[in-house]
Amino acid sequence: MIRSTALLFCAALAAATFATSSARSDEASVDQQIESLLGDAADYKELFYAFKVALEEGKSDIVVSLVSYPLTANIDGEETTYASEQELLDAYDSVFTETIVEAVSNQEYGDLFVNSEGVMIGNGEVWISGICEDSACTSAQPRIAVIQSGN
Repeated sequence: MIRSTALLFCAALAAATFATSSARSDEASVDQQIESLLGDAADYKELFYAFKVALEEGKSDIVVSLVSYPLTANIDGEETTYASEQELLDAYDSVFTETIVEAVSNQEYGDLFVNSEGVMIGNGEVWISGICEDSACTSAQPRIAVIQSGN
């Protein structure tokens, strides 16, 4: 009995270690993809987690501060452009719907899809892209660039 309990414990420990190791390697793979296609992975990772936590905690002022403006959101086939943080804040509940919040909440960093356009959250509900800070685009900071659902 003790031996089988010890074996079960060892198997569970090995599975947990493998899952943790696998998650870290997936995160490393996402970091590598971001580095090769978009820029500094640390900046994208920081934005991803800041956005996810703020959205989950209902900190609307932080959420809208992470967006690139003007933002055109497409929610259930209705397209609306927001020119400023205040405009998006005023329409917050109609843009950050349950579908959007769930997509972001359920997204793990190590499972992100990355291409030359940016980083996709969920099934494309949110995209993070590098936004040029000047006309020469010598620096591009990651921002929330696309919000869409029901398309």
